[in-house]
Amino acid sequence: MTFHLVLVYVSVPEEYEDEILEEVERQIDDIGLRITRGVLVTWRGREEIERRVLRVKDTIIRRLEEGFEGVEFLYSIIELSEEQYKNIRNLIAKKLEILCNSLIGKIEKLLENVKSCKGREVRRYRKNLQEIEESFKKIAEFHKVFDIRHSIFDRLNRYMSELRAEFYRRLK
Repeated sequence: MTFHLVLVYVSVPEEYEDEILEEVERQIDDIGLRITRGVLVTWRGREEIERRVLRVKDTIIRRLEEGFEGVEFLYSIIELSEEQYKNIRNLIAKKLEILCNSLIGKIEKLLENVKSCKGREVRRYRKNLQEIEESFKKIAEFHKVFDIRHSIFDRLNRYMSELRAEFYRRLK
């Protein structure tokens, strides 16, 4: 499998920085694992990455047409050699660990809410469960693709199983 490192640099006036950078992140987040703002590791093909990054560029250009000045957009897509991938694999593992811990916290909170429900009141948490399920699927996919396995992911699996069981038990 070929991995790519995607670097995206966006410079905008400070008053619009958060708004534009969030839009950039939203558009590229689903093609790989974001290590930090503007740095992404992906297994997707170069053409798909280019398409997605150019879509971001179009968004920036539209913003320029709205009157934003001083906006700069640069990107680089680097195909990683096996050795280069091995050198950044620990960063990927650390990021996955952080994602797992964050999701475990959300699961614990939702599990607490679900356990305090009576009967079908649990329905009001269905959207929260769906969001957690989506995040879990992404994290599971990242672990599989990057061939990383650590105990925190096993713990996350157990919490997900417990949450699902409790949610559907109370739904009946």
